[in-house]
Amino acid sequence: MKERIITGACLLAVALPIVYFGGIWITGLLFLAAIGATWEMVNMRDKVQKVPVWVKAITFIGVLVMIFVPGFSQAIQFSVLAFSPLVIAGYVRTRKGESELSFYVLTIFYIGMSFRALLSIRNHSLALFIFLIVTVILTDSFAYFGGRLLGKKKLAPKISPNKTVEGAIFGWGVGTCFAVGFGIWQGLFSETWILIVLAVGLPIFGQIGDLIASALKRQHDIKDYGKLFPGHGGVMDRVDSQLLAAVLIYLMGWCCLGF
Repeated sequence: MKERIITGACLLAVALPIVYFGGIWITGLLFLAAIGATWEMVNMRDKVQKVPVWVKAITFIGVLVMIFVPGFSQAIQFSVLAFSPLVIAGYVRTRKGESELSFYVLTIFYIGMSFRALLSIRNHSLALFIFLIVTVILTDSFAYFGGRLLGKKKLAPKISPNKTVEGAIFGWGVGTCFAVGFGIWQGLFSETWILIVLAVGLPIFGQIGDLIASALKRQHDIKDYGKLFPGHGGVMDRVDSQLLAAVLIYLMGWCCLGF
């Protein structure tokens, strides 16, 4: 626990000023995080089935193109984002070794477009970025504590045995309450219905993202994606809940927020 607290404090000390100043700093941070997350996904799969180096190289290039190359039309981005959940869900349902192509396509979509969403959200508004990150963190934290205090019924025992229905509901309630309060305080949205959709949806998407990441780890018989952060695991272990939640805001941004 001590190691986990120290690592968390160090991560906050580094990340907070970068998030605050944004610009090239947040771009650089997300670049490094995307490289780390892609490496963890590729390395995880490589232990199950070896593939040529050029396949891995294309995966890294595909992720970076998705995130950073300007000129992607919104129609292309929307198509990729809309299709990503289907790719993720489809791969999670496959068995070990069935399809290498589906895994590397999953990695490009899952990492590339989710990090693209994170970058776009921060470039649009610091307050909106805080809205996303804190809502998801509170949801995760209080789902854990709620499960410890109230949990009886397992949420997904084959994927994540420690998660409970009661904990998930408790975390969702806390996350939603924060999102509503913060959204009103900051005047983030011109329409009330946008706030309601995001306040209700972000905690749900965050928990689904967590379960997807857990399912992939369980499928590959690993506890953590990496060991970069002592007590916390790898990059993917730190951002798994934020990824799909970021996509929800990004999709809403196209429709209503002027991204």
